[in-house]
Amino acid sequence: MASIVTFFVCNSILFSNNYSPLKTKFLLFLLIVQFNCIHLFSQTINSGLQPSFLVDPFFGVERGNVLCGVSLPFSMLRLSPNVLDMNNTTGYTTGNRIGGFSHTHTSGTGGSARYGNLMTIPIAGRPTMDFYAVQSSNEFAKAGYYAVTLHRKPGDCTAELTSTEHVGMHRYKFFNWSGVVNFESSILLDVAHVLKRPKDKNAYCREAFVKIVSDTEIEGYGEYQGGWGGNNPYKIYFTAKFSKPVKDAGIWKDSSFLNNLKTDTLANSRVARRFGVWTVFDVQQNEEILVKLSISLLNNEKARENQKEINDWDFYHVRMNADSVWNQYLSKISIEGGTPEQQIMFYSGLRNTLLMPTDISGENPKWKTTAPSFWEHYAIWDVFRSVMPLHTLLFPDKQRKILLSLLDIYDNKGWLPDAWISGEYAMIQGGTNADVVFADAVVKNLGGFDINKAYKALLKNAETVSDNPEVKGRDLLLYNQLGYCPAGKVYRSVSRTLEYAYNDYCIAQVAKKLDKNQDVEKYLKRSMGSFMLFHQDYKFFLAKDEKGKWDLASLPIYKQEKEYSDAPWYYEGDAWVYSTYTPHAIRKLINLHGGNQAFVNHLDSMFHGGKFNLGNEPLMLVPYLYSFAGRYDKTAETVRSILNIQYRPGRKGIPGQDDSGAMSSWYVWSTLGIFPIAGQDIYLIGSPVFKKSVMKLENGKTFTIVANNVSEKNKYIVSVKLNGKEYNDSYIKHNDIMSGSVLEFQMSDKPSNWSNNSKIPSIE
Repeated sequence: MASIVTFFVCNSILFSNNYSPLKTKFLLFLLIVQFNCIHLFSQTINSGLQPSFLVDPFFGVERGNVLCGVSLPFSMLRLSPNVLDMNNTTGYTTGNRIGGFSHTHTSGTGGSARYGNLMTIPIAGRPTMDFYAVQSSNEFAKAGYYAVTLHRKPGDCTAELTSTEHVGMHRYKFFNWSGVVNFESSILLDVAHVLKRPKDKNAYCREAFVKIVSDTEIEGYGEYQGGWGGNNPYKIYFTAKFSKPVKDAGIWKDSSFLNNLKTDTLANSRVARRFGVWTVFDVQQNEEILVKLSISLLNNEKARENQKEINDWDFYHVRMNADSVWNQYLSKISIEGGTPEQQIMFYSGLRNTLLMPTDISGENPKWKTTAPSFWEHYAIWDVFRSVMPLHTLLFPDKQRKILLSLLDIYDNKGWLPDAWISGEYAMIQGGTNADVVFADAVVKNLGGFDINKAYKALLKNAETVSDNPEVKGRDLLLYNQLGYCPAGKVYRSVSRTLEYAYNDYCIAQVAKKLDKNQDVEKYLKRSMGSFMLFHQDYKFFLAKDEKGKWDLASLPIYKQEKEYSDAPWYYEGDAWVYSTYTPHAIRKLINLHGGNQAFVNHLDSMFHGGKFNLGNEPLMLVPYLYSFAGRYDKTAETVRSILNIQYRPGRKGIPGQDDSGAMSSWYVWSTLGIFPIAGQDIYLIGSPVFKKSVMKLENGKTFTIVANNVSEKNKYIVSVKLNGKEYNDSYIKHNDIMSGSVLEFQMSDKPSNWSNNSKIPSIE
């Protein structure tokens, strides 16, 4: 137990934004102590230590834009610090001055800022305009808990945060630098607050209302708009309660603190940027004041009802409950072995996959429904490849509810969404990838939804020309005529062709389940249209115009100053990025390259020629494609290299924007040793990092992966047994997992011929 306490103490100092000379002097010593503590509890994780203890919410907060604050899995409330010169999506950047703590955020996303609403600002003194964005220290976070000390004249405030589904709980402890026993402290609530960058002119609070109900309670709402996904407004209602009666309170507008007003409405925040309530309390040194702020998307009555999720002022109890909820999710997988850092990154990454989308079930303000409701799909394009297959395996009931919510959107708005933000469609980044999500559920027999209704929605994607293909449906007019999207007529013509083709393949899988044989043949044929853009000489998928003429300007151009050239023919990548994007027909692609060795050479050019960086989702499957060409050993080498180089412990540990947990999920899958092909019922075998992993399945069975003799050097599989029998395929099927099997690897530091003759299912 002492070692665990030491670990927490070390972390609270090491995560501090500001190091004093004393802290700096002992830094090396603390690092050594921390490593030994981690090593101790990493050996005992399967002997009662909960996985939430291994979660580092700061993993990926920088490059990955990961939320470092508190929430429960998929919860509507995400309470987190906001800083000056903020990250454009989370409102947070390491080391920057903290302004306060707002209750709504996203995690891992890009684009213009959204949310950051209802920001509390604690002050060890009366409210002044000198309060905003102050230095901090002693920053610390675990799953469901965040703490930091704010240094703002005339004193310090230690802020601690935890939450339930709809309630953020704050504990503020005030200290006056002068040493006086009794003094005044304040808590402000900025209802008009939104996250925004200087160029985000459309992100603002449209309207707000506040009411001081009593000396311990305030309520109101804010209506906001702007951010990635469109300017559609959204409204958030709140109720806030204090553990101690206020001494004084009033309305706050910009730099004015009004004493007499107890109720006010902000009609246009372009006149007043900040608006809310200020409160003052008489406190003593280190006295605690707690705040419970609940939210609702419906009305203030529902916000008051949600407040009942916390019936007392026991902060520790709420924090432990949050920890317990996280453990219910995280304990679906237990791991043994690996380094302490790998275990921390594993559970931190798994946590990141559970932050979005937002479960607003029972609070849909757009239409009345009894179906589950989920917002903040940022977007399905980001998560269909690896996040949703992970949820299907580990959290199938949650995935079923997400599918039901997608069908509910289809019922009420006419189309399945790709991006769905604040109750409206947002930009489609690729194809209609809900097609892949439903196919994945069908081929894996997930159940729980109306497959015929789903198929009807998929057919609409495939056959109905959308009036706005940038946000719903597909740009089909020429795709269905030509078999591909022509350059000059369809934006991102190549990447959309490739994605539409795979969408069609997935529709064929659902048709097969429904015994619609003519449709199966039709959509399988359409799925091969992607090869109409394969240039046999250059071996890339390149742009063609409407008359079939090649646009060779779409040939890949790698630029050192940018990750990839982002041309009008591709999305978040170039021809290199999309050169292998035929998940259903890798064998045909290999044949077009001239055989296995030629395809291996192409992959080698990507990985050894500076053409690959796992910063965006279309590249996720590429490291595993060597196995299709009979070179599992290169799959093992490449996957391990990415795990060791592009993922690192700490705040910059993720190779790109986490995109709702997508990059984190790649780490989770790859360290386990398998990776899904979404829309198909197979998982490709990679190179496991842990000596043993056990997944708890919904049917009460377990799927166990054992890697004998695994180490950093021993990354090659030389033999495999499935349930004790010799196994030579470099993939495993979903039914084998769900049957409750044991997949046992024998690892070595030298490649072998294992699986070189394996034939992974693929169209030839």
